Amino acid sequence: MDKEKLVLIDGHSIMSRAFYGVPELTNSEGLHTNAVYGFLNIMFKILEEEQADHVAVAFDLKEPTFRHQMFEQYKGTRKPMPEELHEQVDLMKEVLGAMEVPILTMAGFEADDILGTVAKESQAKGVEVVVVSGDRDLLQLADEHIKIRIPKTSRGGTEIKDYYPEDVKNEYHVTPKEFIDMKALMGDSSDNIPGVPSIGEKTAATIIEAYGSIENAYAHIEEIKPPRAKKSLEENYSLAQLSKELAAINTNCGIEFSYDDAKTDSLYTPAAYQYMK
Repeated sequence: MDKEKLVLIDGHSIMSRAFYGVPELTNSEGLHTNAVYGFLNIMFKILEEEQADHVAVAFDLKEPTFRHQMFEQYKGTRKPMPEELHEQVDLMKEVLGAMEVPILTMAGFEADDILGTVAKESQAKGVEVVVVSGDRDLLQLADEHIKIRIPKTSRGGTEIKDYYPEDVKNEYHVTPKEFIDMKALMGDSSDNIPGVPSIGEKTAATIIEAYGSIENAYAHIEEIKPPRAKKSLEENYSLAQLSKELAAINTNCGIEFSYDDAKTDSLYTPAAYQYMK
C-alpha cells in the first residue's frame, strides 16, 4: 500500500496567484470568479498529480497575529486586497465547504503557522505531506517527507516548482532551516520585515551558507565580508534577531486538525455541483 498523502493549501496565497493569472471571469450575478476557478484548477491538478487522498486549506484571519504584537509595522506596507479578489474569498470558502474540504484558521496565527504545524505533525505520524503556496517563505518547511510546491499561474497555464531540502539548497545555497536566517538578514518588503540594511539576498545567502545562522555570523563579526555588511550587521544585530523571529514559521501553534476529516472521497458532492452549474 502507498503511503498516505496530505495536500495542504495556503488559501489566500493560491487565490491571489490565481486571481492575477486567470483572465477576468464573472458569474450571471456579476460576481468575479477567476480566483475561485484558478484555485480549483490548481487544487485538482495537484491532487491528481500527487494521487493524494487528503486535502485541507488554511486561511489567514483579519485579526492581528503574534507578529503584529512583536512588530507593529508587520505587513504595514502591504496594499489592501483588490475588491474583485476580496469578494471571492467567502465564495471560495463556501465552495470548499460544499466539497467537505476542511478550512483551517486560528486567531493570532497566520496560515503559514497552521500549515507548518499540521505538516510537521503529519510527517511525524508517517504521512507524506505536500504544501502548496505561492509564498517562498514556506520553503523553510521543506523536509524529508514534506514537499513544497510553488505554482506560477499565467495565461499560458500553471507551472509548479517543487522543493525538498536538496532543492532549496541547490537554488538558494542554504538549508530550509537556514532560509529563515537568510531572510532575517535580507528582510522582506512584502511582509515589511526589516532585515539588516545594505544586505541583499546574495550577500545574505553567502553569509548564512558560511556561518549557518545570524547568531554564528555575529560571533564571527570580524570575518564578515564585504565590510559594509560587517558594519551593518554589527550595528543592526537586534534588528536581525527581530527579523528572524518574524520570519520563522511557528510549527507548534496548537491548531486542532482531524486527518480523517481531510479525506478526499467526497469532493464532488451535490452541494458542490450547485456551484459549478
